[in-house]
Amino acid sequence: MPDDTELYYFCKPTGDLPASLPTEFVPVTEFLGDEPACKMVWELLETQFRTRSKFLAIWRAVSFVALHRDAEGVLDGFLLVSAPVNWQIDYVVVRPDARGQGIAGALVRAAVTQAARHGAPYVMLTSKASLRPLYSACGFEVVGSA
Repeated sequence: MPDDTELYYFCKPTGDLPASLPTEFVPVTEFLGDEPACKMVWELLETQFRTRSKFLAIWRAVSFVALHRDAEGVLDGFLLVSAPVNWQIDYVVVRPDARGQGIAGALVRAAVTQAARHGAPYVMLTSKASLRPLYSACGFEVVGSA
């Protein structure tokens, strides 16, 4: 059984992190103009989470969206970043049939790289303990648990 303990992660962005897969990192206003991607985000949220109300609550604070598309250009992974001063990563999501290909890591690395470029003092996120290897490989440290 996977560990469902929620951990708080922290990263101080210091520069570009190499990513093995191409990603897009766009302001939320640009993302909203991409109707197919918006539909896919909503579909993934509906099928993968029971927390649509949480998504709607955080959406107004989202500043950036990191995206990965498959070879046909269809969105197969995304993450959301709230960026008032410090950056908060929310909803790192990969389509079930695309998991295990390094997409989540590429998205997180893109977000940390962009945080460094934008001068964000740190990036934080909350996730399950079972995902600790993913976030550790992207420069995050655990700073607490829920």
